[in-house]
Amino acid sequence: MIWLHIGTTSFGGGSATQWLIQQHFVARRRWMTPEAFAQDWAIVQFAPGINLIAMAVLIGYRFGGAPGVVASLLGMLGPATTITIAMTALYTQVRDLPQVQGALRGVTPALVGLSIAFTWRLLKGPLRGLRRLGNAALGTGLALLATAAALTALGVPVLISYLINAAGLGAVYALSSRNVNALARRG
Repeated sequence: MIWLHIGTTSFGGGSATQWLIQQHFVARRRWMTPEAFAQDWAIVQFAPGINLIAMAVLIGYRFGGAPGVVASLLGMLGPATTITIAMTALYTQVRDLPQVQGALRGVTPALVGLSIAFTWRLLKGPLRGLRRLGNAALGTGLALLATAAALTALGVPVLISYLINAAGLGAVYALSSRNVNALARRG
C-alpha cells in the first residue's frame, strides 16, 4: 500500500519520489534508519537504469523477498505509468497555452528546492558520523562531497566520481581509525 501511495502521489520526478520514499520508510514508520536509507541510496547509484526503481527493488526485497519486489514495483510503477500516459495525452492538447508554459517555468525552482532539502536529509546522518570522527574527517567528507558535485557538474561519469570519493573516504576512515587505535593503546 505504501508503494501504491508513492506511485500515485509522486509528481515532480526523482526528487519528489525520493522524498516520499524517505518519508514513508524513515520518518513516518521508522522501518529504516536515516543511515540505512542513505546507504541503500548510495548502493542504488551503482545500479544500471533508474535509481528509484532500483531503490524500490532493494526495499521490496529487504522487507518481503521476491514477493516484496513484485509488490513494490507494481505499486510504484502501475499508478505512475497510468497517470503519465493520461497526462501526456492531455499535455499534447494544451502544451502551447501561455498558462501551461508559465506553470512549467515555475516548477523548476520548486524542484531545485525539494532536491536540496532531500539531499540535506540524506547527508545529515553520514555527516554526523564524520563529525564524531573529528573535524578533520568532517572537513574531508565535505571536501569529497564538493568534489563529487564538481565532477558531476563537469560531466564526469557518476560511477568514476563515486569511486574517487569512495577511495577518499576510505582513506579518511583508515587514518581516523588508526588515530583512534593509537589513542586507545596510549590510554
